[in-house]
Amino acid sequence: MRRARAAELARPLAAFVVVLAACLGLFAVWQSRPEADAASAAAAGGVPALAPLPPDAPVADGPIVPARLQIPAIGVDATVEPRGTAQYENPFTGARVDGYGVPRSMWTTAWWSDGPRPGSGRMAVILGHAQAAHGAVFDDLADLRAGDEALLVDDAGAVQHLRVLGAPLTGLDKSTSALADALNGHPAGADVAFVTCGGEFDEDAGASEDNDVVFATVVR
Repeated sequence: MRRARAAELARPLAAFVVVLAACLGLFAVWQSRPEADAASAAAAGGVPALAPLPPDAPVADGPIVPARLQIPAIGVDATVEPRGTAQYENPFTGARVDGYGVPRSMWTTAWWSDGPRPGSGRMAVILGHAQAAHGAVFDDLADLRAGDEALLVDDAGAVQHLRVLGAPLTGLDKSTSALADALNGHPAGADVAFVTCGGEFDEDAGASEDNDVVFATVVR
């Protein structure tokens, strides 16, 4: 059933275009303020510990509202916040735009709750910060490779198992439509896009210049 959904995927992505085309600088405004993370990480920049997942956790059946994300290959084990569409000023163009609501902490992630749920047969978007002074949850996102595992967990403890599709896309220039183009041109089978900041930090804009994206597919 999941594999017979290419036409279905085209519909939600068309609906994303306005938001995606506008969200070119959305992380940079936040990631350049590491003091916002003071309450959520240990004094040395450590990640708050979550309880281990039970080995017999049930497999999620159908779409979920994600509450937790694990990516073992890069040491991610983080809360997922539902965050809707928000307005930002793009630091590179000065335009007031609609974009994704980003995580409130450097060590949590955010699911775009105005978009599809993971496992719905349409591509969901999960965002995390990177490049903060004391570290951030998606600092190593670009180190992921095809076949790496990711787990999404709902409030009831059901687990959705994902596998990374291909190499990360990096260098997506925030002053252009590169992020929108990448997400709308996602690979076949992409159920989730993980998005963060990348590239050099532009001192004049007060923002990192690029975005990085990793696509993953639900395997069970």
